[in-house]
Amino acid sequence: MERFLDYFVPEKYILDLTIDKDEKRIGGVVTVSGEVLMDTVKFHAVGLDVDAVKVDERDVKYSVSDDVLVIEGLSAGDRTIEIRYHGKLNENMEGAYLSTYEHDGETEVIVATQFESHYAREAFPCIDEPAAKAVFELSLTVPENGDMVMANTAVKNVDKNVKLKDTDFEKSAKSAVKKFDKYAFEPTPKMSTYLLAWVIGKFHGKTIKNAHGVEITTYAALNQDVNSVDFANEVAARSLEFYDDNFGVPYPLAKLTQVALPDFEAGAMENWGLVTYRETMLLAGDNATLSTKKSVALTVAHELSHQWFGDLVTMKWWDDLWLNESFASVMEYYATDYIYPEFKIFEGFFTGDCLAALKRDAYKGVQSVHQDVHDPAEIATLFDSAIVYSKGARLMLMVIRAMGWENFCASIREYFEKYQYGNTVGDDLWRELNKHAGFDVGGMMHAFIDRPGYPVLSYEKDGFSQKRFLMDGEMEKSDWPIPEVKEDMSGHYIINLTDAEFDERLVRFDELTLEEKLRLLIDRDLVTKTDLAASVSLIPLVEKFKTEKSAAVWNIIVTIISGLKIFFEYDSPEEKQFKNFVKELVRPNLDEIGLVTRNGDDENILRLRANLSALDFYAEDVENLRKLADIYNDDFAKIDNEIRNDVLDAKVYLEPEMVDKYIAAFRNMADPEIKFDLLFATTLVKDEKELEKLVGLLSRPEVVKPQDQFYLYIWLYRNPKAKKMAWEWLKNNWEYVKKISGDKSLDNYPRYIANSVRTESEFEEYKEFFDAEKDDPALKRAIEVGKNEINARIKLIESDKDAILKVWNTTRA
Repeated sequence: MERFLDYFVPEKYILDLTIDKDEKRIGGVVTVSGEVLMDTVKFHAVGLDVDAVKVDERDVKYSVSDDVLVIEGLSAGDRTIEIRYHGKLNENMEGAYLSTYEHDGETEVIVATQFESHYAREAFPCIDEPAAKAVFELSLTVPENGDMVMANTAVKNVDKNVKLKDTDFEKSAKSAVKKFDKYAFEPTPKMSTYLLAWVIGKFHGKTIKNAHGVEITTYAALNQDVNSVDFANEVAARSLEFYDDNFGVPYPLAKLTQVALPDFEAGAMENWGLVTYRETMLLAGDNATLSTKKSVALTVAHELSHQWFGDLVTMKWWDDLWLNESFASVMEYYATDYIYPEFKIFEGFFTGDCLAALKRDAYKGVQSVHQDVHDPAEIATLFDSAIVYSKGARLMLMVIRAMGWENFCASIREYFEKYQYGNTVGDDLWRELNKHAGFDVGGMMHAFIDRPGYPVLSYEKDGFSQKRFLMDGEMEKSDWPIPEVKEDMSGHYIINLTDAEFDERLVRFDELTLEEKLRLLIDRDLVTKTDLAASVSLIPLVEKFKTEKSAAVWNIIVTIISGLKIFFEYDSPEEKQFKNFVKELVRPNLDEIGLVTRNGDDENILRLRANLSALDFYAEDVENLRKLADIYNDDFAKIDNEIRNDVLDAKVYLEPEMVDKYIAAFRNMADPEIKFDLLFATTLVKDEKELEKLVGLLSRPEVVKPQDQFYLYIWLYRNPKAKKMAWEWLKNNWEYVKKISGDKSLDNYPRYIANSVRTESEFEEYKEFFDAEKDDPALKRAIEVGKNEINARIKLIESDKDAILKVWNTTRA
């Protein structure tokens, strides 16, 4: 792929921009100073109209083609390039975009930015490459209407009632009659274009200072409770202190601003000094569950670790995206564990991220952590959460544990000191880590990040043998360097124990550490997806855990139960028997701890109840569903927040006519957590008329925002009663889906639909539909891996179903 940095090296951007959200207009003057290296200079300019170009204050000829501004006939040397342009604000959550929310009967409009990975070019002409670092001096001229105007750095000064200079705005009659104010911001540090950000709109928030003197402000829209920002402020303050102390280089900005946006495609974005979030990822009010607080803590800690790893030191190109994300995805757990040890946050890492990585990485065609990029459309596909985030984080955990925390931090401090404000590749990090490690970090990591997959290990007399673990093909001998094979959750591998070895560990299960217990169960579950072990062996296995009290262990039991569901046809006698088995499995613990929160319940009990209640709901335990439904209150905030989702689920399951009430509440509700609970609960009904209503909402962005549309879709697709409806809707509305989905989320459809395909006929429909999209770089890999996953599942059902049903029909009928 052509790199525009080869033509021109920018040093400073002076952005004098005018933004009118009512007119959906953006434009102004971009003045870039830097070094011209060739006789031609190129800038990215997607969807922008260039009005004039000057070089060293002289008009020059230019052309714009295929979203590229080309200036020719230049001589090498230091030059100042001035570009006058105009464009449109969009509504697709990329570039500079519009977001809305309702407050006091009015629609409030926000202008926000999302420039990662390559969307700054949609807002202003630039060299939109991570290695093209520069200082940005930003000025924003906006209508005077009470909006807050925020950017990466603090406001330097505000000029009131300024005269518009941009001719495109001057010729707009509506803009011409407005009063405009000009906000000038302090220069940014030297940084990549994708980290520039601004937000314009009406918000309220709170400001605190941390122990190191950094001013931290968190904002929410006016329809949100202002106190819902307190927790995020606390996490941010202490996270910055943790990173300051361990990373050596202090946080380099005077302030940190966090903003919860009503419309946001990703979970959050690490813009330097102005971090933006989905509301669900930042806000945690009085009614927030422990689960939500954990999610907010991890998300904030993740984004703030990026202020160093990603912002201060940035990958040279997108093929090293993992350098940013893998690091942040493990640091979020270290920081959160330091701040809130009572959260037992690493248990979630082991049963969440580690398991997700093992599952995703077990198919042919899956991407490697380090992935070449040959087309801009491929950049978005790199954000595979199970690989770049979860697998990468687990690999970093391997390194940290092998080195020791102090040695690791010593290397990281030297890394930041050496490369601050610059760009790196993976080998730069490995060299610094090697200085304090007793093994070849680079050799081990290259083996794991440059190719997909991981080994399954079998103990032998002289050590262990390795094969690449695959669910969708023959396992071949492999060779991954592993400093030490341990039976905890450190290493990205699984251990194939013989039946005797497995039974021996079960006998002394209580003597094992929690991580050893989790590995034992995770690895056993995975090997039963292949011919290494039989799925039927899982049935007596889970029965051994009826009285187990560890929520983390039950997380894996839930996973095993979910895997066994595939062998039972919907609503068949065997499925009903299996559901009764599940009900009996959870009964001892659920009877003991109860359906509702008790005084003194600790973090483990709250999670354990959530796991057990989820299984009990699947088992359709009507007695317990009625007890939960009786707790229902129209004032959702008065329902015990820790079981609110269980109550809402039970109520609508027993009374499908509640769907209309839930949707009406969803539309008017501001609290992001309750909104999510309401939307999910509606998709659990079995009434076809109610499900038809919900499928209809997929095409109504005024009810379900584009950022939430995929969740509604996949929840409906997973409901056996709605599956066919949802599939037909997708086939008939695929162009609409492509229009409203951002680059990073479109491949969710082939990926997550594949998770729920079980039959040959469904597989044929999947292939017929998605094969038409298989040449799209943004979808190609997701479709290929999806097919491999489905094929493996169907083969597993064919090979193991009879044995499963035989056990059921002979011993449990």
